[in-house]
Amino acid sequence: MSSETKQPLVVKTVIKCMTCDYSIVRDFQQGDFVPKLVGTCPKDGGKLYIAGIYAESPNNQHK
Repeated sequence: MSSETKQPLVVKTVIKCMTCDYSIVRDFQQGDFVPKLVGTCPKDGGKLYIAGIYAESPNNQHK
């Protein structure tokens, strides 16, 4: 693959609840790190934390 055909990667952040199965994926924000606490679960009030950060190709975003 030549450098001319490469597209920039999109970085995503996976957020999960410590006490239930709630999870969400959002765009990476400056300051994100694993296992940063980021809020309260809307499902059961548990603590939300960043469980993972990954990059994907823009072509794979809308699966």
